[in-house]
Parts: sequence; C-alpha cells; structure tokens
Amino acid sequence: MKTLIRGGLRTRLTKGERNRIRREGSIPAVIYGRTVASTPIYIDSESFKQIAAQNGYGLVEMNIDGLGSYHAMIHHIDREPINRRVLHIDFHAVSLDEPVDVEVPLYLTGLEEVEKQDAVIQQQMREVMVRALPAEVPEYILVHVSDMKIGDNLYVRDLPVPVNCEVKSDPEDVVVGVIAAKNAPPETEIEPKEPDLVHDTEGQGVGAHEIPGAHE
Repeated sequence: MKTLIRGGLRTRLTKGERNRIRREGSIPAVIYGRTVASTPIYIDSESFKQIAAQNGYGLVEMNIDGLGSYHAMIHHIDREPINRRVLHIDFHAVSLDEPVDVEVPLYLTGLEEVEKQDAVIQQQMREVMVRALPAEVPEYILVHVSDMKIGDNLYVRDLPVPVNCEVKSDPEDVVVGVIAAKNAPPETEIEPKEPDLVHDTEGQGVGAHEIPGAHE
C-alpha cells in the first residue's frame, strides 16, 4: 500500500535547525536515488506514524515542497538509544518498473509447538535479501516452525518467498535450528525477537557515506 508523505526542503544544516524541525512536529530526513540528487528534507511526524500503522515502512509516495513528487522506500532510521524517538530518516527514491534489493524481516510463528518438545529455537537470520519491484516487496516473511523437531534446520531455500520475489541471500544459509533445551547454553535460551522493519540502528545505513550532510 502506498502512503503519501508531505514535507519540504531543509536549507540550513545546523543542529539548531534540526532541533527546531523536531519541536515543530517534523522529522529531518534525506532523499536520494537515481532520479534525485541527495537532498536534505523534512517530513511531518504524523505521516511517519501513519506509515508504521498502514504498511510497515514499505513503498511510499512523497510530495516535497520545492522538490517534487517521488516514489520511495525507507532505507534507514536513526533513533535516540533510550526513548527510541526518531531522529532522522533516509528515503531511497525508486522507479516502480525497476527491481530493488531489500532486506525483508523474518517473523517466526509456531514457537509454542517447539517448546512443547523441551526444545529451543535458535534463530540465525532475522532478515533475508530479496529482489522485487518496489510495489511487490513483502512487508515481512512469516516462517512456520511448528513442525520442526530437535535437530532440524530450516534454510533460506525453504522460505515461503512470494513468486514475484527473487531471493539474493545464500540458499544454504541456516535461518532457524532446533536443539534440545538441555544442550542449549544459557545465552541461547532467548525467545526470538521480531526484527525492525528497516535498518533501525544508530549506525549508518547503506549509502549514507555517499550523502554529504545526510545526517546534518
């Protein structure tokens, strides 16, 4: 589902200006891609909340005053480490008729059935790289583990990927394994966490090093 985001250009790349933008209910951002030079912008924070609720940061339509309209995907989010407040967003402008490579989150379901065997799930991968047209990139891939037994492994090649997506990750990589609880070191006995829908860290996203002032 496409979601419309409205925003404007940022002309002053100072800390004070970024703070002012946030106080006024907007989020500093940058948009870049084949069809648009790297450009500092801001977006309305309410638009961002709607994206999260509606389509999990998938394909969005952007209307930026002074720049134009673009289709884009969220590529990277910077957050405050404590309260997780959004500080900055990278948008990658895309063409609807050109495939993109995207890391899609993997969600596990059926954990309860595995636990009944006195077993522990070891999730080795939380994302898989796929290539698809922007409008056909799945929000996530649901991995069913309820039928797995102790000693079983589930590989990338086993993932239920939509037919319109090409998997770019190594098909022989292990996504999930099941071991007996008694054999699991204490640190592995952790319930798998659901991954964020985009690169949601304090580090740089792919391509950020190519964007002068991207996080200014």
